[in-house]
Amino acid sequence: MVSTTAVLRSGEELARQRGQRDLSIDYLRTTLKLMVIAHHSLLPYASYARFDWRNMVIADGTRWAFSDYATSFNDVFFMSLMFFVSGLFVYPALRRHGVTGFIRDRSLRLGAPFAFSIVFLVPIAYYASWQVTGHDTGLIDFYKLLASRGFTIGPPWFVWELLFFDVVLALALLPLRRFMPRVERWTPKLRNHPVAASVGIFFLLAFAYAPLLIRYGYGAWANLVTWPFSFQVSRIGLYALWFSFGFLVGAPSYSKGLLAHDGSLARHWPRWVLGCILAFNALWFIPRWVIAYAPAIRHMGSLGTPLRAASCVASCFAFLALFRGIKLPSSLWMKSLSRSAYVMYLVHYVFITWTQRLVLDRPIHASLKFLFVFLATTFLSWLTAQAVLRIPGLARIL
Repeated sequence: MVSTTAVLRSGEELARQRGQRDLSIDYLRTTLKLMVIAHHSLLPYASYARFDWRNMVIADGTRWAFSDYATSFNDVFFMSLMFFVSGLFVYPALRRHGVTGFIRDRSLRLGAPFAFSIVFLVPIAYYASWQVTGHDTGLIDFYKLLASRGFTIGPPWFVWELLFFDVVLALALLPLRRFMPRVERWTPKLRNHPVAASVGIFFLLAFAYAPLLIRYGYGAWANLVTWPFSFQVSRIGLYALWFSFGFLVGAPSYSKGLLAHDGSLARHWPRWVLGCILAFNALWFIPRWVIAYAPAIRHMGSLGTPLRAASCVASCFAFLALFRGIKLPSSLWMKSLSRSAYVMYLVHYVFITWTQRLVLDRPIHASLKFLFVFLATTFLSWLTAQAVLRIPGLARIL
């Protein structure tokens, strides 16, 4: 998952131009990436886990109640925040490279890795699930099966969707560029108005997210024109909104407005963290309380929608406040993880599925299985990134 795409590179270039690294953004996206790995490591041990090799899902017979709580917390916000962080660096990159150069750069940094993932990495990850079915006749036959049927693309969906947002936004700016000076003057005013910004985003979600969520639910996927450009129907507006918001915050330099180190959001980070905790627990407990103790209003199926939107906004703002508000020491291993983040995102699911298969149904507590899968995947993904980034041509892309 972090920041999980070649937009990482833009952030590094911007930081170099300033003469120093912005540790808060580096550490935020690195933390988000580790949360992605942790999220996928937990999935087989959740109560709702169901085996489906076509979705790379391995469901372990050993379950852990905490998996439901933790994966739900992540699922509410962390991809939204990844799109926001990615959007922060779009306008600075457009100013440096121009629209044509920007699209060419993004197509190389996002499009080529996406294609490689679909052709090579995702089938290897699927193969671990396919072996569990007992129908294994070899990798070549399995690859032919996937090629004939198509398959759910898994984590690389984020890469192509980010490329799509990048291209659409870059082209949209061609006729709208004259309005950007106004945006650059307006967004710094958010420095002292984070509550108003969060309320505004919440109400925008009523148009961009809530209708699709109520209509299609959480799990519906569709293709943009054709496979493999798959997207989660209910969340396409959600992610577009957060990406656009990141673009606006980053247009005048993100450090001057909402994300200023001495701004109101950063100064009051404990309050935002508390709000995050309260909002998610409201989402987690209130619908369950209604179902259990108020059967007369069980038909209120949309009860969770505003709570989910509120938790998403609260969690995104809390993580931004925390990482902009606390003093972060420089760390060699965090720098290494940050530089490796894009590659780690691309390859991590291969290690996830195979390590999960290794401990499948073994008489070990699910918490220990999770810890093994998470640590092994993080280390192996990082190790792979170190090897890949030593290849000069690939290092420039990734």
